[in-house]
Amino acid sequence: MSALLVEQGFIFSQVDSRTLDFSNESELNVEFLKKILNESNCCHEWQGSLLIVEDTLWNESEWLALCAVPGRGRTEMCGYFDEEDNVSLAMLDLYISGLVRQLNRLGCMTIMSCDGEGERRPNIVFATENDTERAALLMVEVELKHRVKLARKTIVILKERKELLSFVSLLNELPENLSAISTEHLERTMFENVVEELLEIPGVSGYESIIRNHVMKKLATLTDKMTVDDYGNILAEVTFGRACREPSLTILLNSHLDVVDEIEAGREILKCGPVWTSSSGILGADDRAGVGVILHTLKQLQQMEFRAPVKVKIAFTVEEEVGLCGAKSVSSEFLEDIHAALVVDRRGRGDVVTGTRGIDFCDELFGEMLALIGNLGDDENRWEPTLGGSSDTRIWAQQGIQSVNLSVGYQYEHTSREELNLDDAFATANLLKKVFLHLDLLKSALSGIRRATPNTDERLRRNGRKSVSAAS
Repeated sequence: MSALLVEQGFIFSQVDSRTLDFSNESELNVEFLKKILNESNCCHEWQGSLLIVEDTLWNESEWLALCAVPGRGRTEMCGYFDEEDNVSLAMLDLYISGLVRQLNRLGCMTIMSCDGEGERRPNIVFATENDTERAALLMVEVELKHRVKLARKTIVILKERKELLSFVSLLNELPENLSAISTEHLERTMFENVVEELLEIPGVSGYESIIRNHVMKKLATLTDKMTVDDYGNILAEVTFGRACREPSLTILLNSHLDVVDEIEAGREILKCGPVWTSSSGILGADDRAGVGVILHTLKQLQQMEFRAPVKVKIAFTVEEEVGLCGAKSVSSEFLEDIHAALVVDRRGRGDVVTGTRGIDFCDELFGEMLALIGNLGDDENRWEPTLGGSSDTRIWAQQGIQSVNLSVGYQYEHTSREELNLDDAFATANLLKKVFLHLDLLKSALSGIRRATPNTDERLRRNGRKSVSAAS
């Protein structure tokens, strides 16, 4: 019986096998429980706050039927549970009340919930973004699959409502002090949610409107300016740091929106540890993984403090897979103040691609510095400069911008064998985070490159030295 009571959100302690102490439960909720028990065939007795029950084998279906009192959960509202303001469990939906109560116990203030009523996904709305993040962390700990909508302070639970009950007892076992659970664990889960959502959206080359609209909605709260150019590329920018000074450094983050073949309707994303594949057709990780890394990075930058202002420009290009067409159409005005371009569109792990087929994307010092930054605090030393294939990187290099293309974890792209290693993709997100944590190192590399050619404009020098063909 104890497990069934926990599932419905009642707070009590076990005195012995037959006795439960409800002294920490509100009078309102105790009365609600008395009403339920009186309707049952359970032999029980109340002695003050103590409930004494016979050792009865309870049927969960019958118990849920008793708890489904008329009008229960009609308001779909819930509040923070404390001694001064206990909310009636009768206000909460049958299948989500225990989950909400446990989240409240563990410090997550909630304002509304719904178990989906069998027609839609269960969801909970929280009072603050911090409450939302903490709740997401708790759900990670008990492996309850969910999707976080931080801007809306909402968590959508990716389970049927009847499945929620089994997770309540797991939450009940967690201590209130959860400082041992790392923030990175939470960040990783939110990153995976973003990537998975992107992998479900169609967008073959030339038909990127749906994925473009989705990404623009994500960017709306993360950038200062955003536009779609005449070719269909998303171009955006945001400045971090003190607004009273002009940024002395502008960095471009780039990946492409299109996929080489359409994502097959009804396919499933198969997950084997950190490796994801598609049940049919391409996975789409080239380059939805790159888009996910950049969106995740922009969220991380919102929480960072900068000693000096830095401008970040974002280019999510179209028709990359059919000849870098979107990148070729980006205006010189958008590119003119960019000092460095970080492209996230390379297969595998640990590559910092600095050129291809005799064409340099950047000076040697720049590629080495990116690898050094990526390997800071990493015993694996995974990041190394190397040569690679074609990508939007060559277009930015043609403009004289110091550019690299970073591995993002996918393999066997453009085939039904395509896979994505989330460990490697998340490592790329961490590299970008390190770049912005160590902008002094990046600036020193750029300054060293400028000092090496003090009498020549950098872009003219590089364009004159190496003609970068815009052809595929």
